[in-house]
Amino acid sequence: MSSFLVPVLAVLSGLLVAAVLILFAGENPFQAFGELFRAGFSCSSLSRCALFTTFERSTPLILTGLSAVMAFRSGMFSIGQEGQLAVGAIMGAWLGFAIDLPPIIHPIAIMLVAMIAAGIYGWIPGVLKVYLNINEVITTIVMNEIARLVSVYLVNFPLRADRGTTAFSPVIDESAKLMTFLPGSKWGIGFVIAIAAAAAVYYYLWRSTPGYEQRMAGQSSLFALFGGIPSGRAALRGMFISGALAGLAGAIEVLGVHYRINQDFSIGLGFDGLSVAILGQVHPFGVVLVAILFGGVRLGAQLGLQINMGIPRELGGTIIALMILFVAAEKLYRDNIAGLRDRIDRLRGRKTAVELAVEENQ
Repeated sequence: MSSFLVPVLAVLSGLLVAAVLILFAGENPFQAFGELFRAGFSCSSLSRCALFTTFERSTPLILTGLSAVMAFRSGMFSIGQEGQLAVGAIMGAWLGFAIDLPPIIHPIAIMLVAMIAAGIYGWIPGVLKVYLNINEVITTIVMNEIARLVSVYLVNFPLRADRGTTAFSPVIDESAKLMTFLPGSKWGIGFVIAIAAAAAVYYYLWRSTPGYEQRMAGQSSLFALFGGIPSGRAALRGMFISGALAGLAGAIEVLGVHYRINQDFSIGLGFDGLSVAILGQVHPFGVVLVAILFGGVRLGAQLGLQINMGIPRELGGTIIALMILFVAAEKLYRDNIAGLRDRIDRLRGRKTAVELAVEENQ
């Protein structure tokens, strides 16, 4: 129960501190939050539904969050989602116009290639960690920068569509574009793929033998060692799947939203995925809920707070940062939750958990 309460209390604490900031700005917090959630989560009609835009913006966050979950559950603190997403986006932008395939087969082939390429890119830090004991935090940071620089080079030279002031790759073919559900909206099949990926990750980690090996290797390497679980192999497998999920996010952003890339294609989507995974308690279903929350808060801050109330949209990022900060202080919540339960047990005449544990050991 406390695993559910901690992120909920963190969200409420973040909103409470944000309310103080809104007061300093001279605005009514209740009106500001109403405007924030109306602009980010309301749906008055199919043609005016902010929730659909939130779903579209949450799609890459779901996939990069799942990528972080796979790495963390393998015992690898990988922060390479940004670079892996860039690899997937590059493959999507290039294959989107370089090959000619039928409409349905074309995007499927591109996403598979993007996942393999990004999976290999994510697997490399795993190899360096398992066989050479090189810290994966350092290698993933370095590889993020390598992917970014390669992306800038490709967009400015081999993949550049024209010689305008801003470098863009060519627009992908119509056959490569992912289907959208509503005219004029970018919400489409990519969101369905992200939800399916979350279900698949949950089944893999909690309902399959390789997933059990991966979780045990990540949570207790000593237990895995004496249980005959090959922790190194589990870590490598987890890092490949982690990279593949981030690469899928990049490919979907190209095929379903932007239809091409520029040199600033992904600014922070991978790091946002890390935040989503942490606030979602490193669980696939938690990742989905938090990603939708993040997408809606950012959309609401942009459309509701900034446009309608004149409050800077950076407040949305501040709210998210505060939520992460309070999640990091989870011991405070857990201790208070445990203390509150003990008080309730005493009021009801029941023995507390500590007293029961003492009696069992006597």
